Amino acid sequence: MKKKINKKKIKKVSLISLSVILVLSIIAGIAAFIANMPDTRTPAFSEAAEKPEKKAFDEGEYKPGKYDLIVSVNGDDSNDGTIEKPLKTLKGAKEKLKAMSVEKTESITVWFREGTYTFYDTVAFDENDRGNVLYRSYPGEDVNFSGSKEIGGNWKTTKINGVDAFVTDMPVKSDDDYFRSLFKDGKRLSRPTYPKADVLKVAAEPNPDEKFDSEWDPNFFVHSPVFYAHPEDLLDFTNQTDIDVKLMHFWCEDLLPVHSIDKANGKITTTKPTAMKSRVDDNYILENVKEALSLPGEWYLDRNEGKLYYIPDDGDTPENTVVYAGSNEQFFTINNAHNISFQGIDFENTDWNHINGTHTGNPFEESHPLYKIIKYGAEHPQAAFEVPASINISGSKGINFTDCSFENISYTAVKFDNASSDCNITSCFFNEIGANAIFIHGEFVVPASTKNINVTDCHIGYYGRIFNNAIGILLTHAVDCDLTNNEIHDGWYTGISVGWNWGYTDNPTNNINISNNLIYNIGNGWLSDMGGIYTLGIQPDTVISGNIIHNVGCDEGSYGYGGWGIYLDEGSSGILVEKNLVYDCSSQTFHQHYGKDNMIKNNIFAFGGEGQFRITRREDHNSLFLYNNILVGDDTPMYWETTAMNWFKDDNNLYWDYNTKGKTVYSGSSTNLFNSENILAMYGKGYYNNAVLADPLFKDVNARDFTLAENSPAFDSGFEAWEYNAGTITDFSK
Repeated sequence: MKKKINKKKIKKVSLISLSVILVLSIIAGIAAFIANMPDTRTPAFSEAAEKPEKKAFDEGEYKPGKYDLIVSVNGDDSNDGTIEKPLKTLKGAKEKLKAMSVEKTESITVWFREGTYTFYDTVAFDENDRGNVLYRSYPGEDVNFSGSKEIGGNWKTTKINGVDAFVTDMPVKSDDDYFRSLFKDGKRLSRPTYPKADVLKVAAEPNPDEKFDSEWDPNFFVHSPVFYAHPEDLLDFTNQTDIDVKLMHFWCEDLLPVHSIDKANGKITTTKPTAMKSRVDDNYILENVKEALSLPGEWYLDRNEGKLYYIPDDGDTPENTVVYAGSNEQFFTINNAHNISFQGIDFENTDWNHINGTHTGNPFEESHPLYKIIKYGAEHPQAAFEVPASINISGSKGINFTDCSFENISYTAVKFDNASSDCNITSCFFNEIGANAIFIHGEFVVPASTKNINVTDCHIGYYGRIFNNAIGILLTHAVDCDLTNNEIHDGWYTGISVGWNWGYTDNPTNNINISNNLIYNIGNGWLSDMGGIYTLGIQPDTVISGNIIHNVGCDEGSYGYGGWGIYLDEGSSGILVEKNLVYDCSSQTFHQHYGKDNMIKNNIFAFGGEGQFRITRREDHNSLFLYNNILVGDDTPMYWETTAMNWFKDDNNLYWDYNTKGKTVYSGSSTNLFNSENILAMYGKGYYNNAVLADPLFKDVNARDFTLAENSPAFDSGFEAWEYNAGTITDFSK
């Protein structure tokens, strides 16, 4: 006969046992709290070590080889390529090389003499092109590969919108004559935007019959070529089909060509559907608006009038004003070629066009009134993924760029695609890039076929200028890559992004070394959901180490969120994050959406606008290990809303709040007692294990000098100091 079980008694005993455990935990916490009372030691600093001196470019000497070729802007492609009779173009040189009856193993240099080489068409390298070739600048001479043509003279003075302007005839007989980029004195000139300051707000979403849900989450991904503006925000716009909408929502910026604007009801219809859902109060602006042409340096090409307008800057006269119009979007492609390198070349001034995305085609039936309006498919919503590159490498090995610069590039600058391997970008300068500066991408195969692509010692500034959701360095479906000693700044979105698999499925991306990069001024309040460094998917051998990340800021509007320093997004697992300095981010300095067994150790996380550390999703496994870190704030949470037990494991971290002077270390959305948890409650949940609660004794925290005193209590927690020497090895200021 079975004994009757008293379930109520078992439940009561279980509750008593749980209570005992909780009480014992709190008692242990109180003991730990008392043992870790803040101390008042006087900081002691040793003499600062000298930082390593940055190196300058070494252009070397002109030492011609037996089979070397010379190219000059004054040459001729029918010449023999000697210094007396140089060739004229890159294409001419590569064709000359193909015709040589010389051993393929022979190394050859093609020397470019000073000047600007204009590209009107894309040059295509393939498996028939000679390898072991270096295309480089002649020492001491500036060599520019340009995607623009000169427009000078014939300016007349006029007025437009009540402002003094220059105008010249510019017939636009076809789309081939139309351009979207204009350059002057090495800078991209601005198309007129409306409004001139701030942004406009979406008044209403599309009607149900004007939108189409994606196969993805309809909370985010809804496609539509329609949204509604506040009618009072609109003008009587002319040339409406040359206006572009920039619609900012979530982490996506949709660049949409206008079909029509109905001022009476605020309806704006575009020839391209949005990649993501548009919502009431989403931000948007209008670009290339003739009625907004008013500021010095702005320009407008009126295809109907056949005239180019330019608002002069100080010192401009009709006689001395020379501008350059975009004439080509791509310099060259390299497909299935080997061992081709470029050195000392300046790539500059390319044009752009709208992107026909493959994320979805025309979402409407042929009978729908919007069907005939749509000319472009929606793009992938993340990372300017489908924007082409001015230089595209595919299925190639040993393609290298050294001491090159890329400026005013309207698309992605360089892309390594589809089974490329053993390639390098070293000591290169990227500035004013329209989309991603560097994109490393492969097919979704395991193991990855795109491998050993390294980006080292590069300066990347002002990227995503046209396609705002672009990345400084984007790496997807690749393996065994080094992204090291780069300086990345002033992008509208993430600095470095690695991985392209959401969740816990197999991920081709692995063994990526993201080290010693200096990343700052990211986001700048424009988009949401970004990181200085961002990862996706399982990457058990990926390392994030020695980076300095600061000033990451998301959209500050009502929808804005997610300006994180280091951001391990969906499924990021097995990643080592160590010896990074992260501070002054608009959200938390570290955020993990969800993942498994990431090791977060020996970092400094400081002054997050919403706290220092956050995990979004509670899972039934250990999310991460948080060991030997320093977390400091100024009246902000150490852990953001950590309400569950055994969510992650922490040990031997130092915590300090400069506002409360260490008297309160808490988790929650504010210091308010009723929606935050004090340290004793956290001890009771198994957190703040062996915590050190003390001022870490930074050298000058207000000046953001995080040098630790020799007697810092952080060393009591097992923290190990390192040299803050992130950034480039080369001095790009000269």
